[in-house]
Amino acid sequence: MNIELIAHTPDPELVIANCATTCYDSSPKDIEASRKMIRSLAKAGHEAMIEHAHATFKLSGVSRVLTHELVRHRLFSFAQRSQRYVKENEPSYVVPDVLVDDNAANQKLLLAKDVFDKAMKNAWDAYSLLLSYGLKPEDARFVLPNACTTEIIVSGNFREYRSFLKLRLGPRAQWEIRKAANIILDKLYEIAPSCFEDLKNGVNVQMT
Repeated sequence: MNIELIAHTPDPELVIANCATTCYDSSPKDIEASRKMIRSLAKAGHEAMIEHAHATFKLSGVSRVLTHELVRHRLFSFAQRSQRYVKENEPSYVVPDVLVDDNAANQKLLLAKDVFDKAMKNAWDAYSLLLSYGLKPEDARFVLPNACTTEIIVSGNFREYRSFLKLRLGPRAQWEIRKAANIILDKLYEIAPSCFEDLKNGVNVQMT
């Protein structure tokens, strides 16, 4: 999994604070004053001003399981690598963590890993064979698994990222998207700590 922050609003905390103070015909004195204001907005649940800052991420080496869940956050904007127009030239897929961890003592998991590996090989063998028979990638892809790796661009405002993180950082979130959410949070926190420090501290994360 690789997640890259490829663009964001310059000086996002200053932008948010300036937007907020426009309502009151005033301006923040400095970055610390801006951050104090944003913390107050977040604590009060008044997140409309946070919508004025945006970020764009590129996610690669993630599965289509993850992207199927990610696109449910419909206020984001997306651009995803196409399986219709781009051939899958070689096997590339995500293996569930439970099958990657050291489970040498767990016979059932060892058997499960063997089943998984064979299923991946069979899927790609079938895909390659269908292409050799003249099927277009848009038709041959029907045999490919959700484990296929993909690339996706996601853009959104900070309020929508907060909504995404509140849900996907929680313990009930699926493991892969939870891992992605933690990386996204770290990168957003670097550029706008006051907008995300409550989530960084586990506050407002959906736990049930």
